[in-house]
Amino acid sequence: MSVIPDKEARCQEIARRIATGKGVVEACREIGISERTFARWRRERREAGTH
Repeated sequence: MSVIPDKEARCQEIARRIATGKGVVEACREIGISERTFARWRRERREAGTH
């Protein structure tokens, strides 16, 4: 699996957009990743305790 250098920044930006009322799918599309990828990243962050 390839490493995404700005993965943390993308996760934070998506979370900010969701907090302002956007949907998960819309926020992910604007950032340029799939909803499934974001869900995986979110799960990885939660398991690592960095959410």
